Amino acid sequence: MTGPSASPSGGHPSVWRVLVGLLVALTVATGIIVVPWLLLRDEAAPGATAGPRWFGGYYDVSAAHPAEAALAGAGSDPLVLAFVTAGPGGACSPTWGGVYSLAEASRVLDLDHRIARKREAGSAVTVSFGGARGTELASACGTVGDLIGAYARVLERYTITAVDLDLENAALGDVVAGDRRAAAIAGLQGRARAKGSDLSVWLTLPSDQDGLGTDGLRAIRQLLQAGVRLSGINAMTMDYGAPLADRSMAGAAITALTAVHDQLGRLYDDLHLALPAGGAWTIMGATPMIGQNDVPDEVFALDDAATLNAFAQKQRLARISMWSLNRDRACGADAPDTRTASDSCSGIAQSEAAFAAVLGRGFAAAPALTGSPAPTAPATGEATAPFTGSPAPPPPASTPAPTRDP
Repeated sequence: MTGPSASPSGGHPSVWRVLVGLLVALTVATGIIVVPWLLLRDEAAPGATAGPRWFGGYYDVSAAHPAEAALAGAGSDPLVLAFVTAGPGGACSPTWGGVYSLAEASRVLDLDHRIARKREAGSAVTVSFGGARGTELASACGTVGDLIGAYARVLERYTITAVDLDLENAALGDVVAGDRRAAAIAGLQGRARAKGSDLSVWLTLPSDQDGLGTDGLRAIRQLLQAGVRLSGINAMTMDYGAPLADRSMAGAAITALTAVHDQLGRLYDDLHLALPAGGAWTIMGATPMIGQNDVPDEVFALDDAATLNAFAQKQRLARISMWSLNRDRACGADAPDTRTASDSCSGIAQSEAAFAAVLGRGFAAAPALTGSPAPTAPATGEATAPFTGSPAPPPPASTPAPTRDP
């Protein structure tokens, strides 16, 4: 892990860095949003170094079945639990998709114990905040301090040291919430460093054939300008809406990723932030929706997965994910119309966990997801240290497991 940058002329932090630290502290204490943009332009803010390259599918917690014995995914693959959103009515309280409180997920889904078993099997586990449905916590919590508290409840309960921020729909366009989110994440990273730890942060954004939209680019700026050290930007290569012409789903993903790569190069240059030696590819991720997408004419097949994986290997992308591990199976004979996306199967012919096997090919098993990029020279090798974080405690033995309405 990395401490504050030293000034070029000596071993003491620069005046600018001290002022940035004071502004972050003021933000956390008062809830007033302060974006130290002018300071960051005068001295390079935390940039990016090449981190571990990893595959980890999303697991939809709110779609999980109480009778499942374990969380999906190979034992050594990282797992991204999705999605933590605000409570019912937009309450500033973390829930799993507005369906389960953290305590209810433990009782009904045995989630705490399942996470512990996943880690015992060698898998890294992280959490994604946001998603397409529900109210994102930054929009629900009125102050930076309240938002930090809501995030911290999740991080502490599950001993999480790497997070994914999935911004879509209303949350992506909420500028005030974006500033609040940026200040809160910067504050949490500061807290982690003060304890000798770290908090790795990924930002997941929708993309189309032209790359990221204006709101997505602004979300990156807000985080970077607040001093957040981003581990990477993950593009959702799915649900394009517009006709793909003669492109396959893999071809559309590659076109989108190439546009995102170019956008990030310009953005980091504009913010005077250095990219790793491999350029923007090395801080990028891609997340397709496997099988039948929400758009009826979009079907991401296993051949598309193989093509996207080959592209990711060639360009040295930092991350591949997929939506979702719950869907990585064929639908049963009694399934409804497979032209409609299901949350429990892919809608195409496949073997169990086939997409995870293809998309994850060539990515290291159980990489360290901790360690936010530091403003130092790019790393020369990939990180291989194990994921840190203590297993979550098992739930009380006497708790029942009631069923949930579909």
